[in-house]
Amino acid sequence: MPDVIVVGGGPGGYASAIHCAQLGAKVTLVEADRVGGTCLNRGCIPTKAMFEAARVLRDATRAADFGVRLDGVAFDYAQMAARRDRVVAGLVNGLGQLLKGNGVTVVRGRGRLAGANAVEVAGAEPGRLQADAVILAPGSVSARVPIPGADLPGVVDSDGLLTMASQPKSLCIIGGGVIGCEFASIFAAYGTEVTIVEMMPQLLPPADEEIARRLAGSFRRAKIGVLTGAKVTGIREALGLRAVDVEVDGGRQEIAAEVVLVAVGRRPNTADLGLEALGIQLGRGGVIPVDGQLRTPVPSVLAVGDAIGAPMLAHAGFAQALVAADVLAGHAAEWGSQLVPSPVFCHPEVAWVGLTEAEARAALGGDPQVGRFPFSALGRAQIAGETEGFVKLIAEPGGGRVLGVHIIGPHATELVSEASVLVQCGLVVEDVEGSIHPHPTLSEAVAEAAAMVLGRPLDALMRR
Repeated sequence: MPDVIVVGGGPGGYASAIHCAQLGAKVTLVEADRVGGTCLNRGCIPTKAMFEAARVLRDATRAADFGVRLDGVAFDYAQMAARRDRVVAGLVNGLGQLLKGNGVTVVRGRGRLAGANAVEVAGAEPGRLQADAVILAPGSVSARVPIPGADLPGVVDSDGLLTMASQPKSLCIIGGGVIGCEFASIFAAYGTEVTIVEMMPQLLPPADEEIARRLAGSFRRAKIGVLTGAKVTGIREALGLRAVDVEVDGGRQEIAAEVVLVAVGRRPNTADLGLEALGIQLGRGGVIPVDGQLRTPVPSVLAVGDAIGAPMLAHAGFAQALVAADVLAGHAAEWGSQLVPSPVFCHPEVAWVGLTEAEARAALGGDPQVGRFPFSALGRAQIAGETEGFVKLIAEPGGGRVLGVHIIGPHATELVSEASVLVQCGLVVEDVEGSIHPHPTLSEAVAEAAAMVLGRPLDALMRR
């Protein structure tokens, strides 16, 4: 196993470092900030801590439905934020111990390629490092858009929103993708007045259209303003607030908000990595080009995570890290055929894997078979008082392979793991229906969606 330098300590980076060390490599990890990257410090973990607080608050407000009387339910934003930060700090500390326990040397600073086998470090621990191979995992940063007024005070990206000392009374979110929908759901549960402005015709543009429509309806019932097919033309200051100018449905609209969140996605953090000097030309959007073994055009330099493009998800970075380490160890490994599930931590939760109905229709050249099963027909969902949503299973005609599974409803982000196995392994519909699911559980909805495809559900009537 060659010696390895890993540049970047986020999910792709630290997982690469640990797995390379487990395979016998001498590993140095270069990280300018705290280990864990955006995911642990400013993304997945802190936002899901906020999501969990919103869930607890929702449960507290409906406790009386279960015979539990709670007097004086109130929300304390500062206390929530303090707990969130403690969770993050504990996990960062734990990751540091994990790296140390696996023999990974952590160097503090900004890493830059100084050759095919060298990294120059600037910052807290400057110097030049040499190794047989380099894995680049620089991650991503919030994308910026050329909107007039985007640099005004009170206009923030997701990092800025997480550092706010107090809860805003009103929030306008530019961008109805995963980040925008998650923050909309979280702050609306806290009591903030929220409006989402999305340029595309639907929320969550990559999601199945039917799922996106259901989510928009749910958001509107939760008093979240949703404008789709809308373009932001500018942001102004007005009476101590931000005024967001929007073109929608052929007209103009103004949204006043205390804070404006620009959540239009993320872009690779690949500037000034020394790639061009080695003949590595960045792709569209600053993406590092890699082959199926995650090697760049310079064979000793590999890249993983957000820097190589979509899907920019932590669990994709983890999976790519394992491939990169195995490649360097000489094992047969390749990236490209893996299906990556997409979870969205909003209320109701959304998750999917595989093809949407429209994508399946295009791939098949005809209509796929579709089975939908509502959570309202499940005993477990009724017990929990969480009956909104459904599981949608898309398959080849004749009950063939499962091509995609799309879920909106309780614990969708957990249920999608089973769906990933179904689609990744190419199982057919009868494999799903014939696998016994415990009762009463939410997972029964997956099996019942398969039964819907076959026309023989146990817990719901077929539409006629």
